[in-house]
Amino acid sequence: MSENKERNGLRKLFGSRFRAGSYSAFAAIIVIVIAILANMMVNTLPDSATQLDLTSGSIFTLSEQSKRIASSVSKDVDLYLLASTGYEDDTILRLLNRYADLSGHIRVTCVDPNTRPTFLQGYELSISRLYENSVLVDCGGRYRLVGYDEIYVTDYEMDYYSYSYTTTTTFNGENALTNAIHYVSSDDLPKAYTLTGHGESELPSYITEAMALDNMEVDSLSLMTAESIPEDATAIIINIPASDINEDEAKLLTDWLASGGSIALTTGYMSPDKIPNLLSVVQSMGMTLDEGIVIEADSQMHYPRYPHYLLPDIQSHEITDAIIDGGYYILAPLSQSITEYAGSGAEVTWLLNTSDSSYAKAAALNMTTTSREDGDTDGPFHVAAVSEKGDGKLLWVSSDGFLEQGIDQVVSGANSDLYLNGLNWMGDQTESISIRAKSLDGETLTVPDAESSFWSIVLIGIIPVLLSAFGFIIRIRRKRR
Repeated sequence: MSENKERNGLRKLFGSRFRAGSYSAFAAIIVIVIAILANMMVNTLPDSATQLDLTSGSIFTLSEQSKRIASSVSKDVDLYLLASTGYEDDTILRLLNRYADLSGHIRVTCVDPNTRPTFLQGYELSISRLYENSVLVDCGGRYRLVGYDEIYVTDYEMDYYSYSYTTTTTFNGENALTNAIHYVSSDDLPKAYTLTGHGESELPSYITEAMALDNMEVDSLSLMTAESIPEDATAIIINIPASDINEDEAKLLTDWLASGGSIALTTGYMSPDKIPNLLSVVQSMGMTLDEGIVIEADSQMHYPRYPHYLLPDIQSHEITDAIIDGGYYILAPLSQSITEYAGSGAEVTWLLNTSDSSYAKAAALNMTTTSREDGDTDGPFHVAAVSEKGDGKLLWVSSDGFLEQGIDQVVSGANSDLYLNGLNWMGDQTESISIRAKSLDGETLTVPDAESSFWSIVLIGIIPVLLSAFGFIIRIRRKRR
Protein backbone atom coordinates (compact mmCIF):
# COMPACT_ATOMS: atom_id res chain seq x y z
CA MET A 1 0.00 0.00 0.00
CA SER A 2 2.74 2.38 0.99
CA GLU A 3 4.68 1.41 -2.13
CA ASN A 4 1.71 2.34 -4.33
CA LYS A 5 1.46 5.71 -2.61
CA GLU A 6 5.13 6.38 -3.19
CA ARG A 7 4.82 5.40 -6.86
CA ASN A 8 1.78 7.65 -7.31
CA GLY A 9 3.65 10.50 -5.61
CA LEU A 10 6.65 10.06 -7.86
CA ARG A 11 4.43 9.96 -10.91
CA LYS A 12 2.68 13.18 -9.86
CA LEU A 13 6.01 14.88 -9.09
CA PHE A 14 7.52 13.72 -12.38
CA GLY A 15 4.41 14.73 -14.29
CA SER A 16 4.36 18.22 -12.80
CA ARG A 17 8.08 18.69 -13.46
CA PHE A 18 7.69 17.32 -16.96
CA ARG A 19 4.86 19.69 -17.66
CA ALA A 20 6.84 22.62 -16.22
CA GLY A 21 9.85 21.61 -18.29
CA SER A 22 7.72 21.28 -21.40
CA TYR A 23 6.30 24.75 -20.84
CA SER A 24 9.82 26.15 -20.38
CA ALA A 25 11.11 24.39 -23.49
CA PHE A 26 8.11 25.57 -25.48
CA ALA A 27 8.60 29.14 -24.24
CA ALA A 28 12.30 28.95 -25.11
CA ILE A 29 11.48 27.72 -28.61
CA ILE A 30 8.99 30.58 -29.06
CA VAL A 31 11.62 33.12 -27.93
CA ILE A 32 14.21 31.64 -30.29
CA VAL A 33 11.76 31.69 -33.21
CA ILE A 34 10.84 35.31 -32.43
CA ALA A 35 14.54 36.24 -32.24
CA ILE A 36 15.25 34.53 -35.57
CA LEU A 37 12.28 36.23 -37.26
CA ALA A 38 13.25 39.60 -35.78
CA ASN A 39 16.83 39.13 -36.95
CA MET A 40 15.62 38.21 -40.44
CA MET A 41 13.39 41.31 -40.51
CA VAL A 42 16.23 43.56 -39.34
CA ASN A 43 18.53 42.11 -42.02
CA THR A 44 16.03 43.14 -44.68
CA LEU A 45 16.09 46.73 -43.46
CA PRO A 46 18.50 49.23 -45.09
CA ASP A 47 21.71 50.17 -43.29
CA SER A 48 20.35 53.67 -42.68
CA ALA A 49 17.62 52.18 -40.49
CA THR A 50 19.82 49.80 -38.50
CA GLN A 51 23.08 51.76 -38.15
CA LEU A 52 23.14 55.16 -36.48
CA ASP A 53 25.52 57.77 -37.89
CA LEU A 54 27.38 58.91 -34.77
CA THR A 55 30.39 60.36 -36.63
CA SER A 56 31.18 64.02 -35.85
CA GLY A 57 30.88 65.02 -39.50
CA SER A 58 27.86 62.78 -40.22
CA ILE A 59 29.83 61.16 -43.03
CA PHE A 60 27.23 58.41 -43.50
CA THR A 61 24.28 60.81 -43.69
CA LEU A 62 23.49 61.63 -47.31
CA SER A 63 22.31 65.11 -48.22
CA GLU A 64 18.93 65.73 -49.82
CA GLN A 65 20.65 66.32 -53.16
CA SER A 66 22.31 62.89 -53.04
CA LYS A 67 19.04 61.25 -52.05
CA ARG A 68 17.24 62.88 -54.97
CA ILE A 69 19.90 61.80 -57.47
CA ALA A 70 20.08 58.22 -56.19
CA SER A 71 16.30 57.87 -55.96
CA SER A 72 15.79 59.20 -59.50
CA VAL A 73 18.23 56.76 -61.15
CA SER A 74 16.29 54.86 -63.81
CA LYS A 75 19.19 52.79 -65.18
CA ASP A 76 21.17 50.02 -63.50
CA VAL A 77 24.27 51.48 -61.83
CA ASP A 78 26.98 49.24 -60.37
CA LEU A 79 29.27 50.46 -57.60
CA TYR A 80 32.36 48.24 -57.55
CA LEU A 81 34.62 48.58 -54.49
CA LEU A 82 38.06 47.55 -55.74
CA ALA A 83 39.94 46.09 -52.77
CA SER A 84 41.78 42.98 -51.69
CA THR A 85 39.56 40.54 -49.82
CA GLY A 86 39.58 41.40 -46.12
CA TYR A 87 40.94 44.91 -46.71
CA GLU A 88 37.72 46.64 -47.75
CA ASP A 89 37.36 50.10 -46.19
CA ASP A 90 34.32 49.83 -43.88
CA THR A 91 33.60 53.56 -44.09
CA ILE A 92 33.44 53.55 -47.90
CA LEU A 93 31.45 50.30 -47.97
CA ARG A 94 28.87 51.65 -45.54
CA LEU A 95 28.50 54.79 -47.62
CA LEU A 96 28.04 52.74 -50.81
CA ASN A 97 25.31 50.71 -49.12
CA ARG A 98 23.48 53.95 -48.23
CA TYR A 99 23.18 54.65 -51.97
CA ALA A 100 21.96 51.11 -52.66
CA ASP A 101 19.31 51.55 -49.96
CA LEU A 102 17.81 54.44 -51.94
CA SER A 103 17.33 52.70 -55.30
CA GLY A 104 16.81 49.19 -56.58
CA HIS A 105 18.84 50.22 -59.63
CA ILE A 106 22.01 50.75 -57.59
CA ARG A 107 24.05 47.65 -56.71
CA VAL A 108 27.18 47.36 -54.58
CA THR A 109 29.80 44.67 -55.26
CA CYS A 110 33.21 44.13 -53.71
CA VAL A 111 35.77 43.07 -56.33
CA ASP A 112 39.26 41.75 -55.57
CA PRO A 113 41.36 42.50 -58.70
CA ASN A 114 43.93 39.95 -57.49
CA THR A 115 41.48 37.05 -57.72
CA ARG A 116 39.60 38.50 -60.73
CA PRO A 117 42.45 39.84 -62.91
CA THR A 118 40.28 40.08 -66.03
CA PHE A 119 37.56 42.16 -64.37
CA LEU A 120 39.06 45.52 -65.39
CA GLN A 121 39.58 44.53 -69.00
CA GLY A 122 37.49 46.77 -71.20
CA TYR A 123 37.87 49.75 -68.87
CA GLU A 124 40.38 52.38 -69.98
CA LEU A 125 41.78 53.20 -66.56
CA SER A 126 45.11 54.71 -65.58
CA ILE A 127 47.15 52.28 -63.51
CA SER A 128 48.34 55.19 -61.36
CA ARG A 129 44.71 55.86 -60.35
CA LEU A 130 43.97 52.28 -59.21
CA TYR A 131 44.44 52.72 -55.49
CA GLU A 132 43.15 50.14 -53.02
CA ASN A 133 39.51 50.91 -52.11
CA SER A 134 38.81 52.98 -55.19
CA VAL A 135 35.25 52.76 -56.52
CA LEU A 136 34.35 52.03 -60.14
CA VAL A 137 30.92 53.44 -61.02
CA ASP A 138 29.45 51.81 -64.15
CA CYS A 139 26.14 52.32 -65.95
CA GLY A 140 25.84 50.28 -69.14
CA GLY A 141 29.44 50.91 -70.20
CA ARG A 142 29.55 54.60 -69.23
CA TYR A 143 31.85 54.68 -66.22
CA ARG A 144 33.95 56.79 -63.90
CA LEU A 145 36.66 55.73 -61.46
CA VAL A 146 36.46 57.46 -58.10
CA GLY A 147 39.95 57.13 -56.68
CA TYR A 148 40.66 56.56 -53.00
CA ASP A 149 42.50 59.88 -53.06
CA GLU A 150 39.28 61.58 -54.24
CA ILE A 151 37.34 60.09 -51.32
CA TYR A 152 39.93 60.88 -48.63
CA VAL A 153 41.38 64.23 -49.69
CA THR A 154 44.56 65.35 -47.94
CA ASP A 155 45.80 68.93 -48.34
CA TYR A 156 49.34 69.96 -47.41
CA GLU A 157 50.09 73.52 -46.33
CA MET A 158 53.59 74.88 -45.78
CA ASP A 159 54.28 76.79 -42.57
CA TYR A 160 57.08 79.15 -43.60
CA TYR A 161 57.88 80.08 -40.00
CA SER A 162 58.60 76.54 -38.82
CA TYR A 163 59.41 75.11 -42.27
CA SER A 164 57.01 72.26 -41.67
CA TYR A 165 53.86 71.01 -43.36
CA THR A 166 50.44 70.76 -41.79
CA THR A 167 47.92 68.32 -43.25
CA THR A 168 44.16 68.48 -43.40
CA THR A 169 42.09 65.45 -44.37
CA THR A 170 38.50 65.65 -45.55
CA PHE A 171 36.06 62.88 -46.41
CA ASN A 172 34.82 63.74 -49.88
CA GLY A 173 33.08 60.43 -50.52
CA GLU A 174 29.54 61.73 -50.90
CA ASN A 175 30.50 64.53 -53.27
CA ALA A 176 32.65 62.30 -55.50
CA LEU A 177 30.25 59.34 -55.56
CA THR A 178 27.07 61.35 -56.06
CA ASN A 179 28.57 63.21 -58.98
CA ALA A 180 29.91 59.96 -60.46
CA ILE A 181 26.45 58.36 -60.25
CA HIS A 182 24.92 61.45 -61.84
CA TYR A 183 27.58 61.48 -64.57
CA VAL A 184 27.19 57.83 -65.65
CA SER A 185 23.37 57.87 -65.50
CA SER A 186 22.79 61.23 -67.26
CA ASP A 187 22.50 61.82 -70.99
CA ASP A 188 22.95 65.62 -71.03
CA LEU A 189 25.69 67.36 -69.06
CA PRO A 190 26.28 71.14 -68.77
CA LYS A 191 29.16 72.95 -70.46
CA ALA A 192 30.63 76.33 -69.47
CA TYR A 193 32.81 78.60 -71.59
CA THR A 194 35.31 81.01 -70.04
CA LEU A 195 35.53 84.33 -71.89
CA THR A 196 39.01 85.41 -73.08
CA GLY A 197 40.54 88.42 -74.82
CA HIS A 198 40.15 91.11 -72.13
CA GLY A 199 42.86 90.18 -69.65
CA GLU A 200 40.53 87.86 -67.71
CA SER A 201 42.05 85.95 -64.81
CA GLU A 202 42.28 82.23 -65.37
CA LEU A 203 39.98 80.20 -63.15
CA PRO A 204 41.97 78.57 -60.32
CA SER A 205 42.69 74.89 -60.93
CA TYR A 206 40.82 73.84 -57.80
CA ILE A 207 37.67 75.46 -59.24
CA THR A 208 37.96 73.78 -62.64
CA GLU A 209 38.65 70.44 -60.90
CA ALA A 210 35.54 70.92 -58.78
CA MET A 211 33.54 71.79 -61.89
CA ALA A 212 34.68 68.54 -63.48
CA LEU A 213 33.56 66.63 -60.39
CA ASP A 214 30.22 68.43 -60.73
CA ASN A 215 30.06 67.00 -64.27
CA MET A 216 30.48 70.38 -65.95
CA GLU A 217 32.78 70.61 -68.94
CA VAL A 218 34.89 73.76 -69.31
CA ASP A 219 36.26 75.33 -72.48
CA SER A 220 37.50 78.78 -73.52
CA LEU A 221 35.71 81.21 -75.82
CA SER A 222 36.82 84.33 -77.69
CA LEU A 223 33.91 86.43 -78.90
CA MET A 224 36.30 88.47 -81.03
CA THR A 225 36.68 85.52 -83.39
CA ALA A 226 33.39 83.67 -82.84
CA GLU A 227 30.31 84.82 -84.72
CA SER A 228 27.98 83.39 -82.10
CA ILE A 229 27.93 81.69 -78.73
CA PRO A 230 28.21 77.88 -79.09
CA GLU A 231 24.90 76.03 -79.05
CA ASP A 232 26.10 73.62 -76.34
CA ALA A 233 26.96 76.44 -73.92
CA THR A 234 25.17 76.30 -70.57
CA ALA A 235 26.94 79.31 -69.09
CA ILE A 236 29.53 81.95 -69.99
CA ILE A 237 32.12 82.64 -67.29
CA ILE A 238 33.70 86.10 -67.12
CA ASN A 239 36.35 86.10 -64.40
CA ILE A 240 38.02 89.38 -63.37
CA PRO A 241 38.35 91.12 -66.77
CA ALA A 242 41.09 93.76 -66.95
CA SER A 243 39.40 95.79 -69.69
CA ASP A 244 36.02 96.39 -71.28
CA ILE A 245 34.43 94.21 -73.95
CA ASN A 246 33.54 95.78 -77.30
CA GLU A 247 30.05 96.70 -78.52
CA ASP A 248 29.65 93.61 -80.71
CA GLU A 249 30.56 91.32 -77.81
CA ALA A 250 28.16 93.19 -75.54
CA LYS A 251 25.34 92.64 -78.04
CA LEU A 252 26.13 88.93 -78.33
CA LEU A 253 26.06 88.52 -74.55
CA THR A 254 22.90 90.61 -74.11
CA ASP A 255 21.11 88.61 -76.80
CA TRP A 256 22.40 85.42 -75.22
CA LEU A 257 20.83 86.36 -71.87
CA ALA A 258 17.59 87.38 -73.58
CA SER A 259 17.40 83.97 -75.25
CA GLY A 260 17.73 82.14 -71.92
CA GLY A 261 21.52 81.98 -71.53
CA SER A 262 23.46 82.41 -68.28
CA ILE A 263 26.53 84.39 -67.22
CA ALA A 264 28.72 84.00 -64.13
CA LEU A 265 30.58 87.28 -63.59
CA THR A 266 33.27 88.08 -61.02
CA THR A 267 34.89 91.50 -61.09
CA GLY A 268 37.76 93.21 -59.34
CA TYR A 269 37.64 96.95 -58.81
CA MET A 270 36.70 98.74 -62.04
CA SER A 271 35.62 102.35 -62.49
CA PRO A 272 32.12 102.27 -64.03
CA ASP A 273 33.01 104.84 -66.69
CA LYS A 274 35.80 102.52 -67.94
CA ILE A 275 33.49 99.56 -68.75
CA PRO A 276 30.35 100.96 -70.45
CA ASN A 277 29.89 97.92 -72.70
CA LEU A 278 30.17 95.34 -69.91
CA LEU A 279 27.80 97.46 -67.81
CA SER A 280 25.26 97.48 -70.64
CA VAL A 281 25.14 93.67 -70.37
CA VAL A 282 24.52 93.58 -66.60
CA GLN A 283 22.14 96.55 -66.82
CA SER A 284 19.95 94.47 -69.11
CA MET A 285 19.66 92.13 -66.10
CA GLY A 286 18.75 94.89 -63.64
CA MET A 287 22.13 95.69 -62.05
CA THR A 288 24.90 98.23 -62.33
CA LEU A 289 28.04 99.33 -60.47
CA ASP A 290 28.97 102.15 -58.07
CA GLU A 291 32.33 103.83 -57.47
CA GLY A 292 34.50 103.04 -54.45
CA ILE A 293 35.87 100.14 -52.39
CA VAL A 294 33.56 99.00 -49.60
CA ILE A 295 34.87 99.25 -46.01
CA GLU A 296 33.05 97.57 -43.13
CA ALA A 297 32.96 99.54 -39.86
CA ASP A 298 31.03 96.84 -37.96
CA SER A 299 33.75 94.71 -36.41
CA GLN A 300 31.40 91.71 -36.42
CA MET A 301 31.34 91.78 -40.21
CA HIS A 302 34.94 91.97 -41.33
CA TYR A 303 38.07 89.87 -40.92
CA PRO A 304 40.23 90.86 -37.92
CA ARG A 305 42.33 93.99 -38.67
CA TYR A 306 41.20 94.05 -42.31
CA PRO A 307 38.01 96.13 -42.65
CA HIS A 308 38.15 95.81 -46.45
CA TYR A 309 37.92 91.99 -46.13
CA LEU A 310 34.17 91.72 -45.67
CA LEU A 311 32.21 89.00 -43.86
CA PRO A 312 28.84 90.06 -45.27
CA ASP A 313 25.34 88.92 -44.33
CA ILE A 314 24.35 85.98 -46.51
CA GLN A 315 20.80 86.19 -47.87
CA SER A 316 18.60 83.19 -48.57
CA HIS A 317 18.62 81.68 -52.06
CA GLU A 318 18.87 78.10 -53.26
CA ILE A 319 22.60 78.58 -53.95
CA THR A 320 23.29 79.99 -50.45
CA ASP A 321 20.85 78.09 -48.20
CA ALA A 322 23.25 75.19 -47.60
CA ILE A 323 25.98 77.68 -46.61
CA ILE A 324 23.61 79.46 -44.22
CA ASP A 325 22.43 76.16 -42.71
CA GLY A 326 26.02 75.11 -42.14
CA GLY A 327 26.80 78.34 -40.29
CA TYR A 328 29.64 79.33 -42.62
CA TYR A 329 31.01 82.77 -43.48
CA ILE A 330 31.71 84.23 -46.91
CA LEU A 331 34.91 86.28 -47.21
CA ALA A 332 34.74 89.06 -49.84
CA PRO A 333 37.94 91.14 -50.09
CA LEU A 334 38.13 94.46 -51.98
CA SER A 335 34.46 94.57 -52.92
CA GLN A 336 32.54 97.11 -54.97
CA SER A 337 28.91 98.09 -54.54
CA ILE A 338 26.34 96.57 -56.89
CA THR A 339 23.10 98.57 -57.21
CA GLU A 340 19.77 98.00 -58.91
CA TYR A 341 19.24 99.33 -62.44
CA ALA A 342 15.64 100.33 -62.93
CA GLY A 343 13.53 99.50 -65.95
CA SER A 344 15.12 96.22 -67.03
CA GLY A 345 12.23 94.00 -66.01
CA ALA A 346 14.65 91.56 -64.33
CA GLU A 347 14.14 90.06 -60.87
CA VAL A 348 17.20 90.77 -58.72
CA THR A 349 18.05 88.86 -55.52
CA TRP A 350 20.82 90.23 -53.31
CA LEU A 351 23.10 87.52 -51.91
CA LEU A 352 25.74 89.36 -49.85
CA ASN A 353 24.97 92.56 -47.93
CA THR A 354 27.11 94.80 -45.70
CA SER A 355 25.94 96.56 -42.53
CA ASP A 356 24.50 100.05 -42.09
CA SER A 357 27.91 101.05 -40.70
CA SER A 358 29.77 100.30 -43.92
CA TYR A 359 30.99 102.98 -46.33
CA ALA A 360 32.64 103.12 -49.75
CA LYS A 361 36.01 104.82 -50.15
CA ALA A 362 35.85 107.30 -53.00
CA ALA A 363 39.62 107.00 -53.52
CA ALA A 364 39.19 103.25 -54.14
CA LEU A 365 42.54 101.58 -54.88
CA ASN A 366 44.35 104.86 -54.22
CA MET A 367 43.09 105.17 -50.65
CA THR A 368 45.73 105.89 -48.02
CA THR A 369 43.54 104.96 -45.04
CA THR A 370 40.55 102.71 -44.41
CA SER A 371 39.10 105.25 -41.95
CA ARG A 372 36.00 107.18 -42.94
CA GLU A 373 36.72 110.45 -44.77
CA ASP A 374 34.72 113.25 -46.38
CA GLY A 375 33.34 112.14 -49.71
CA ASP A 376 32.92 108.50 -48.70
CA THR A 377 29.49 106.99 -49.40
CA ASP A 378 27.38 105.51 -46.61
CA GLY A 379 26.15 101.91 -46.74
CA PRO A 380 24.67 99.38 -46.63
CA PHE A 381 25.86 97.85 -49.89
CA HIS A 382 25.33 94.74 -51.98
CA VAL A 383 28.45 92.90 -53.16
CA ALA A 384 26.92 89.80 -54.78
CA ALA A 385 23.60 89.12 -56.47
CA VAL A 386 21.70 86.95 -58.92
CA SER A 387 19.11 88.14 -61.40
CA GLU A 388 16.60 86.40 -63.64
CA LYS A 389 14.80 87.67 -66.71
CA GLY A 390 12.74 85.09 -68.53
CA ASP A 391 15.03 82.07 -68.67
CA GLY A 392 18.17 84.23 -68.58
CA LYS A 393 20.29 84.14 -65.41
CA LEU A 394 23.19 86.23 -64.11
CA LEU A 395 25.41 85.65 -61.07
CA TRP A 396 27.63 88.61 -60.13
CA VAL A 397 30.24 88.78 -57.36
CA SER A 398 32.12 92.10 -57.20
CA SER A 399 35.04 90.97 -55.05
CA ASP A 400 38.67 90.82 -56.17
CA GLY A 401 40.27 87.61 -54.90
CA PHE A 402 36.93 85.96 -54.13
CA LEU A 403 37.99 82.71 -55.80
CA GLU A 404 41.63 82.68 -54.66
CA GLN A 405 42.24 79.38 -52.90
CA GLY A 406 43.86 81.00 -49.86
CA ILE A 407 40.81 83.23 -49.35
CA ASP A 408 38.49 80.27 -49.86
CA GLN A 409 40.34 78.16 -47.28
CA VAL A 410 39.88 80.83 -44.60
CA VAL A 411 36.11 80.19 -44.73
CA SER A 412 36.40 76.41 -45.17
CA GLY A 413 35.47 76.47 -48.85
CA ALA A 414 32.27 78.52 -48.57
CA ASN A 415 33.32 80.97 -51.32
CA SER A 416 33.82 78.19 -53.87
CA ASP A 417 30.62 76.50 -52.70
CA LEU A 418 28.64 79.65 -53.50
CA TYR A 419 30.26 79.94 -56.93
CA LEU A 420 29.84 76.27 -57.87
CA ASN A 421 26.28 76.26 -56.58
CA GLY A 422 25.62 79.28 -58.79
CA LEU A 423 26.98 77.50 -61.88
CA ASN A 424 24.82 74.46 -61.17
CA TRP A 425 21.80 76.70 -60.58
CA MET A 426 22.35 78.40 -63.93
CA GLY A 427 22.62 75.03 -65.65
CA ASP A 428 19.38 73.83 -64.01
CA GLN A 429 21.46 71.19 -62.24
CA THR A 430 20.03 71.94 -58.80
CA GLU A 431 20.41 68.30 -57.79
CA SER A 432 24.17 68.67 -58.39
CA ILE A 433 24.62 71.65 -56.08
CA SER A 434 28.04 71.25 -54.50
CA ILE A 435 28.12 68.94 -51.49
CA ARG A 436 30.63 69.97 -48.88
CA ALA A 437 33.43 67.55 -48.08
CA LYS A 438 33.24 66.41 -44.44
CA SER A 439 36.36 67.11 -42.46
CA LEU A 440 38.15 64.35 -40.56
CA ASP A 441 40.32 67.02 -38.93
CA GLY A 442 39.40 70.39 -37.50
CA GLU A 443 37.87 73.01 -39.79
CA THR A 444 39.17 76.55 -40.13
CA LEU A 445 37.66 78.78 -37.44
CA THR A 446 36.73 82.18 -38.86
CA VAL A 447 36.19 84.78 -36.14
CA PRO A 448 35.07 88.37 -36.84
CA ASP A 449 37.18 91.22 -35.47
CA ALA A 450 34.85 92.03 -32.53
CA GLU A 451 34.69 88.41 -31.37
CA SER A 452 38.45 88.08 -31.75
CA SER A 453 39.00 91.09 -29.46
CA PHE A 454 36.42 89.86 -26.95
CA TRP A 455 37.87 86.36 -26.62
CA SER A 456 41.41 87.74 -26.46
CA ILE A 457 40.40 89.81 -23.43
CA VAL A 458 38.56 86.87 -21.85
CA LEU A 459 41.25 84.24 -22.44
CA ILE A 460 44.35 86.40 -21.91
CA GLY A 461 43.03 88.80 -19.27
CA ILE A 462 39.89 87.89 -17.34
CA ILE A 463 40.32 84.11 -16.90
CA PRO A 464 43.98 84.27 -15.70
CA VAL A 465 43.07 87.09 -13.25
CA LEU A 466 40.10 85.12 -11.88
CA LEU A 467 42.20 81.96 -11.48
CA SER A 468 44.95 83.91 -9.74
CA ALA A 469 42.42 85.57 -7.40
CA PHE A 470 40.80 82.20 -6.64
CA GLY A 471 44.19 80.66 -5.82
CA PHE A 472 45.10 83.66 -3.63
CA ILE A 473 41.83 83.34 -1.65
CA ILE A 474 42.38 79.60 -1.08
CA ARG A 475 45.92 80.24 0.12
CA ILE A 476 44.77 82.94 2.60
CA ARG A 477 42.08 80.63 4.01
CA ARG A 478 44.55 77.79 4.50
CA LYS A 479 46.94 80.07 6.38
CA ARG A 480 44.16 81.19 8.73
CA ARG A 481 43.47 77.58 9.64
